[in-house]
Amino acid sequence: MIGPEKKPLRIAILDLNQGMPNQGMRCIREIISQWKKRSGEPVESQEFDVRVKNELPDTSFDIYISSGGPGDPISSRYEDWDIKWNQWLKDMIQWNENPFNEKKKNIFFICHSFSMRAF
Repeated sequence: MIGPEKKPLRIAILDLNQGMPNQGMRCIREIISQWKKRSGEPVESQEFDVRVKNELPDTSFDIYISSGGPGDPISSRYEDWDIKWNQWLKDMIQWNENPFNEKKKNIFFICHSFSMRAF
């Protein structure tokens, strides 16, 4: 008898690179791919183009990786994508502060997004 399938770990990658190809996103994809192969665990990842398409993930993911990006994190403060990203961050904080949500959301901020989360 085969046991129940293990639920995949879901990773959301928030791309803040403004549509520009870069080594950071390539490395994030590669690290996730290598980890998936080595661990043998089911892993699903989905990318969200935050700055160009104004895309953001919902709360259904287990891990969130918010990338670096070009420009000054302070100068975009009133752009639509920045406002939406900050609302997404507030939603994640609210999720984690809710005692009824036992499974907390882990977020890894890289460079640009690390600076943004401080404002």
